[in-house]
Amino acid sequence: MESEAQRFFAHPRYWLMFGLPWPTTDPNVNMAEAAYVLAPPTIPPKLRDGLSRDAADLLGFVDLYASEHPKQRVVWFSDVTRWLEWEKGRSWSTLGVDWESALGELLHLPFLGLYLTISGRAYHHLINTARCFRVTYADGFSEVLTDQEREAVHEAFTRTLEVDWPECVAAVAARGQLSVS
Repeated sequence: MESEAQRFFAHPRYWLMFGLPWPTTDPNVNMAEAAYVLAPPTIPPKLRDGLSRDAADLLGFVDLYASEHPKQRVVWFSDVTRWLEWEKGRSWSTLGVDWESALGELLHLPFLGLYLTISGRAYHHLINTARCFRVTYADGFSEVLTDQEREAVHEAFTRTLEVDWPECVAAVAARGQLSVS
């Protein structure tokens, strides 16, 4: 039976997902472990208080974005970046946030997180902050990725996390590694 704490961790209000470097050793690789997901609403205040200013500020803006987009369960870092620029007229730089350092710190939190293996096409959507994103492939073919496809990729990641995340939390709880403090 799922405890209240396990339910809290297994079914967060939203997840934050961001891209990791795509492997460059093989340009023809179609799938790679190139995304990371964590659930900011479940990070305890004590852990948040210990974050660097950059990581704390980044999570604060992610929380604000999530509150303004309550139907979005998977928040991409690129969504927040687009929102800051397109709707708020700001950038991470003007806000004084070293986002690369902040994401690196979040990646190494002693907390629940998942590395995801994703397709190169999904990766392009995940990292895209442009209004019009043209991808040119090694064979010379190029195409513009559409907002409709971006939304479909979002929905696919949401469905995946709604299944995989609770299973991960259950496995962690079964090993006695889930604690609330």
